[in-house]
Amino acid sequence: MLEVIGVIILLAGVFFSVVGVWGAVRLPDVFTRLHASSKVSSIGILGLVIASALLLNETAPKAIALGILILFSAPVASQAIARAAYRDGCNIVGLMQNDLNVQYIDFAFNYTIGEDVPTDGDETTNKVSFSK
Repeated sequence: MLEVIGVIILLAGVFFSVVGVWGAVRLPDVFTRLHASSKVSSIGILGLVIASALLLNETAPKAIALGILILFSAPVASQAIARAAYRDGCNIVGLMQNDLNVQYIDFAFNYTIGEDVPTDGDETTNKVSFSK
């Protein structure tokens, strides 16, 4: 019975890995490719690791440690790659509005950083900044 569950999880892991590779090849830009390769492939790798722990009992501790490492490191790596790609100026296909261009500091009034803030009758104007 344990072997049947292991084979089912193994096939699910292979399926997710294949879908992740297909998405990385098929999708149009860096960000969607990164989403396919990091999210789907990490689920596929976790499926393969769990199947290996179920089918080969002597590899279970190593497989669990590897699965935990992948679970925590894959999102961090994909976020770092996406951030570097965005800073490098990679185009985002199908983007209607880029919310990352303007950074809002005060959500009640939506002043942008460096914009003059109106005051109550004072002649001086304050600028919105990060310093407190």
